[in-house]
Amino acid sequence: MSCPLIEMNRLYLTFLFLILPSLQGCLQVADESDTTIRLATTTSLRDSGLLDELLTDFTETSSIEVDVIAVGSGAAMSLAGNGDVDVLIVHDPIRELEFIKNGFAENRTTFAWNRFVLLGPENFSGSFLETLDWIIESDKCFVSRGDESGTHQKEQAIWRLFSNQSEFDFVEDDLGFHPVWDGYQSIGQGMGAAITISNELECWTLSDRGTALYRQENTNLIMHEFEESILLNPYSILLMDNERNQQTVVLRDYLLSSAERIDNYSVNNETLFNSGEPPS
Repeated sequence: MSCPLIEMNRLYLTFLFLILPSLQGCLQVADESDTTIRLATTTSLRDSGLLDELLTDFTETSSIEVDVIAVGSGAAMSLAGNGDVDVLIVHDPIRELEFIKNGFAENRTTFAWNRFVLLGPENFSGSFLETLDWIIESDKCFVSRGDESGTHQKEQAIWRLFSNQSEFDFVEDDLGFHPVWDGYQSIGQGMGAAITISNELECWTLSDRGTALYRQENTNLIMHEFEESILLNPYSILLMDNERNQQTVVLRDYLLSSAERIDNYSVNNETLFNSGEPPS
């Protein structure tokens, strides 16, 4: 006849050796999920190198891991709208405000900015609109990202402005709003790819200044800078209202406190970004 006390001890030992390790595994997974957030971000911020530097320091100081999905701003907001990410870093103010209006995020916080520039295989001295006019008139090749990104949206806004002062024909089709000429090439890819293709084909393209400078040594493209306000390029963080909101708030506050790191981020002694809001 077995002793009840011995049987209880056997059951307790079975629990310790068989069941408890499984529970510990579950607890560990839960802990990992609590310290990991999913970020969808514009490719230009990644391709400039700044994002990697900021997130490496953020994880070291907060112990919060960040899984990054680098896509165009439009695709990033689609991911957030589907609940696939916890936080956005994008540069498409008009669609950001619409995104908030539709209830997907409460607000947007701008933490950095730079300008858009034109990259081309040769030098041209003229105003911004004069340069665009010369590119089309001379039938130069122009590479458009064509990916519904913030850069692509900015490009279309530029073409709309230009169309009011130009004699060229414009069209709105599956590629967006753009001039009609043989040199216009839409690739449906990110900023890094657009610069690489422009360099290989000796084309012009619109780029954020950060990515242009970061990749300058690897191309023969010449950067053309202008002061028009339409070329201002603000980067904002938008938080989703979900179970990881506490962690994403920590990321937002970190970015806002990283002004010195953002302002000092440089390539070949050229600063790529400015912290805070762009000038009004």
